[in-house]
Amino acid sequence: MKKKAQKMTAAVLAAAMTAGILAGCGGNSGSSNEKAESTPAAQENSKFDPESVPELTLDVNSLATAGGNGIDLPELDGDTLKLKVSIADYQLSSEDTQIQKLWQEAMEHYLGCKLDIEWSRTNSTDYATNELVVLQSGELPDIATVTKGSAVNEYGEDGVLLDLSEYMDYMKYYPEYMQSTAGGEDFAKLEDGSMYYFMDGFYNPDNIQGAQSFTAFAYRFDLLKQLGIDPPTTLDQFTELCKTMKEKIDAGELNIQYPIINSTKDYSLVRGFVGIFHTWDCLYYNDGTWRFGPIEDNYREMLKYVNSLYEAGYIDPEFATADTNSATTKATTGVGAICPTLWSGSVSGWNDAVTDENMQWGLAYLPRDDRYGTPWKWGSRQAGKSLSSTMGIYINAEVENPEYAVAMIDYQYSDEMVNLMNWGVEGQTYTTDADGNKVYSDDITGAEDPAVQSGNYGLTASSVCRPGVPFNPIDFNAMLDVAAKPEPWWNEEQGYYEGKYWIESDKNGGEDSVSPYDRPPVTYLTPEESGLRAELLYEGVCDKRARELATQFITGQMDINDDAVWESYVEDIKSQTDTDFDEIIKMLNENTVEGTATE
Repeated sequence: MKKKAQKMTAAVLAAAMTAGILAGCGGNSGSSNEKAESTPAAQENSKFDPESVPELTLDVNSLATAGGNGIDLPELDGDTLKLKVSIADYQLSSEDTQIQKLWQEAMEHYLGCKLDIEWSRTNSTDYATNELVVLQSGELPDIATVTKGSAVNEYGEDGVLLDLSEYMDYMKYYPEYMQSTAGGEDFAKLEDGSMYYFMDGFYNPDNIQGAQSFTAFAYRFDLLKQLGIDPPTTLDQFTELCKTMKEKIDAGELNIQYPIINSTKDYSLVRGFVGIFHTWDCLYYNDGTWRFGPIEDNYREMLKYVNSLYEAGYIDPEFATADTNSATTKATTGVGAICPTLWSGSVSGWNDAVTDENMQWGLAYLPRDDRYGTPWKWGSRQAGKSLSSTMGIYINAEVENPEYAVAMIDYQYSDEMVNLMNWGVEGQTYTTDADGNKVYSDDITGAEDPAVQSGNYGLTASSVCRPGVPFNPIDFNAMLDVAAKPEPWWNEEQGYYEGKYWIESDKNGGEDSVSPYDRPPVTYLTPEESGLRAELLYEGVCDKRARELATQFITGQMDINDDAVWESYVEDIKSQTDTDFDEIIKMLNENTVEGTATE
């Protein structure tokens, strides 16, 4: 791998390819969607009432201290740490919540000083829009939330941000997350060993490698039962189901318009099928090399199959223009009976909005094509403790007490602080059963919406509130308990049952369903090289052109079976880049750290 004198931006490309998945900050309590979705400030949202929950108490003397961890913090003038901290707020601001108050008590105990923090809180949408403007201005707070991920490294190399690698002696907990993440410390550091932000953490204690979307097809379970047909487990069975439905529609025996609908134009219909054919719809890593999925033979085979479904009249002709709202209307008013592209929580939402009480949507894992084996799912969680490069926390290079600032953020990655911010206080917000499993209190689990009630306490796992300095680790088990709703599922062993998307996508997909694009190696790029790579990523020029032409292949405007047409298509895709397409792929492979991918 070549060395560089230019500015380096370390990137694990998985995060960039998944269109900005963050770690469990989804604003919808009906879904464990990882996007940091923003909503109006808590003060404007009447469903929240933090003053309604009882006061929590915590014996901080049982918690760790920096000194007890062997961290020698310098003497602090006046025994008070003064900081200006800028954070993004989500549906519910953490200000004055019970967990935020306990966070301060625990943090003061750990650091051995008083905290005098001037918090600047901004709605997440506005925050994300303005954070690079703040960095460019040079007028930075001491500590800040970052949602632009590795884009901040450029400012660190300019001397604006603190190089955290020089303060590793003040870290006890973050290094474990670094080492446990696919790619290890290389993931969290730049090629020269520098490190300019704490990355968003994720704790997955039961090693559930589930995913949040594009893992299952949704079916009208009521219609399948009416037809006496189980959800298909193979692609041949899927084709036969579509054929049967079309025949019943034409005979007036099935009250829908088309077998297949699409849930959103934001992702092409092909996003639901690429994993079955072991490819991807933009740049991805597979079998030791970076590839652009839409020019692969597997992708062409996928297009041939989807085109055959369209030519047979199985697909709603409006599949390419449907947005989320129109898709919900189509799903709940009987337009279609199968949806290959959807997020976790979509089925739950559709079932709440159906126009016929007998209508029921449900989920089954992707059908298998024996040529490729187990379908790949997108967005599989890593086991144990891991980091996500898309979000995190940076520290101003000019902060007055850098040792304390580093130790403070590092402590958020400790097991006891992750527990406090996600579960709260034992005996008050949760209990532990005989098997050692944590169980939320009846006050939370018995609430009309557990996510809202846990948010009223200020718990991170609520997915509506982020206490402390976001982005601190989210506990997957806790999030599943309060922020993920059960949805109808089917598999061959259990038949029809209720389950949560993340768990069921792991159980039904198995180890072989973890896609290689979710476990790529570390790749070091200069800012200029990152710009070239972006042309091949989701929403890049090549991706947009490929999606446009995929629609033409599906509808038959272009003949997917004509080799000359396909070759012309490949050249069209490659011509979209500013520099030579093949050289970009070569550059990515040359700058990849061997041995950092997780197989």
